[in-house]
Amino acid sequence: MSDSYRIPVYGHAWAQRLLRTALASGRTAHAYLLAGPDHVGKTTLARALAQALTCESPEPTADGLGACGRCRGCRLAAEQVHPDHRLIEPDEGVIKIDQVRDLIREASLSPVEGRYKVFIIRSFDRANANAANALLKTLEEPNETTRILLTSSQTAALLPTITSRCQVIRLRAIPGDEIARALEEHWHVPAEQAALLAGLSGGRLGWAVAMATDPAAWQRHNSYLEATQALLGQSLVERLTIAHKLAGDSALEEVLHSWLLWWRDVLMYQLQTPELVLNRHRLPVLEQTARRTRPADVRRFLEALMATADYLRTNVNTILALEALLLKAPRPM
Repeated sequence: MSDSYRIPVYGHAWAQRLLRTALASGRTAHAYLLAGPDHVGKTTLARALAQALTCESPEPTADGLGACGRCRGCRLAAEQVHPDHRLIEPDEGVIKIDQVRDLIREASLSPVEGRYKVFIIRSFDRANANAANALLKTLEEPNETTRILLTSSQTAALLPTITSRCQVIRLRAIPGDEIARALEEHWHVPAEQAALLAGLSGGRLGWAVAMATDPAAWQRHNSYLEATQALLGQSLVERLTIAHKLAGDSALEEVLHSWLLWWRDVLMYQLQTPELVLNRHRLPVLEQTARRTRPADVRRFLEALMATADYLRTNVNTILALEALLLKAPRPM
């Protein structure tokens, strides 16, 4: 019989083993915090765990976390309509107290079909203070039929009391060969394209999948590369204008990541190691940019890009940080 409803998890073998062991022994934690960079599979792992928790015929030796992938519970979980599962996401960029209050109310009720009610809260580092404090009480007094799965890419922003009451599972970047294999096998991406996207992904399978399946996303990535390459011919005033536009861009983090990859590739050309270039689909422009800029300037801008990405995760003035960054962009020789 097919197990086609099993939610697949790629990478993170050690985390899968840990959770599979806990599930098989019936000793799962009442709350988990899945931490790690954006797009590495935190929500996917949380969904797979929720499915395994409410599977009607678990198979500890099966792939993934041991869900059978065949029962009604697995099907409902895969289709994201299970009555005992709830996915909570930031509302206008914030996890609000009303969302947590709804969770608390629902958690007080008995499961409808499965053994547990499972709540997945994405990006809990975006919870406001009231929401975080409201959830804390629930974590301090756990319900035996409730499991809470938090995800976060910025654990430093969480209350220490929240973190201490969860079992923390820290996910890391997925190796490129595993990403390429997943793209080929599950999303049927041609090998050459899969290798390109795996290299560019920085270990983020979610990013690679988006690039492979959404032409608009791939177009945006390339537009970011064109924008940073165009900085060479722009005046200081034009650069400051761009800084103000970027400050209001919801995709700012992705823009800076794309820029970082681009200028890294430029430096690889300058160091005469073109075989290490990641944006191989833009080799002619990369080579031209490498000839027009000084390696020292490129290194300085790379350092500024990494520092700015870190600053923007704190409460800095975004416009000032971006102005300082763009003033350090390389100039043509």
